[in-house]
Amino acid sequence: MSFLPAPLEPVRPALLTRVAPVTRLVVGIAWLGVAVIVAGPAVPFGLAVAALAALVLLSGLPLARVPTRLAPLGLAALGLGLLTVLVDPANGDPVARVALALGPLRVTDAALSAGLTIALRLAVIALVSLLVFATSDPTRLADSLVQQWRVPYRFAYGTLAALRIVPLLAADWTAIGTVRRLRGIEPRGVRGRVGAFGNELMVLLVGAIRRAERMALAMDARGFDGDQPRGVFRPIALGRLDAAVLVGGLAVVIAAVAAGRG
Repeated sequence: MSFLPAPLEPVRPALLTRVAPVTRLVVGIAWLGVAVIVAGPAVPFGLAVAALAALVLLSGLPLARVPTRLAPLGLAALGLGLLTVLVDPANGDPVARVALALGPLRVTDAALSAGLTIALRLAVIALVSLLVFATSDPTRLADSLVQQWRVPYRFAYGTLAALRIVPLLAADWTAIGTVRRLRGIEPRGVRGRVGAFGNELMVLLVGAIRRAERMALAMDARGFDGDQPRGVFRPIALGRLDAAVLVGGLAVVIAAVAAGRG
């Protein structure tokens, strides 16, 4: 067993699964950039609603598993939003409009707006990340980066290899703990558990370095060590559907900004 959740992959054909990964990446960068740059909660709220609609209608992802995957970021958004509301400098402004006063606690409208903005921005980040990365295989993303954006082969496929190693590391960590228990090595007390954690982490690090060395040699043997031209095994072409998704995504950004200013 692994302590990492199972990958979230599309279970049915959908519009976002048919477009090139770089198209989704461009739209996602635009959405995140606007959500972070524009002040106020209106624009992040509009983008969050649009991202949620796209997730339900256009992603093809198993919707029953999405809440579980987004729960940690949802809790983080609520926590940071509440913290922002409590420590916002506007709460100390004597002329600011008070939304809540409870004993020494004083919360202004500006503080509520700032906290809501932070929470909505994190929601946009979580939803857009799913739309961009969970709707296609990492291998297809690497292929698209190489073919459309001319990203160096060594960087693109090296990153892909690193992503592929993460589940293996999780399995190795579980196996290390199981082997130590089978050998009767059971830590006792807090000090023993801390020491055992360090020992297991060292074993995992040594194994990861050895695996990385073997993978680097394998990649060099396959010609990823130079800049010579390479053939394309999985061609990815941009088409009208990509243009439609790009135009639609930018239109959502413009509409959200216009609604926020209005």
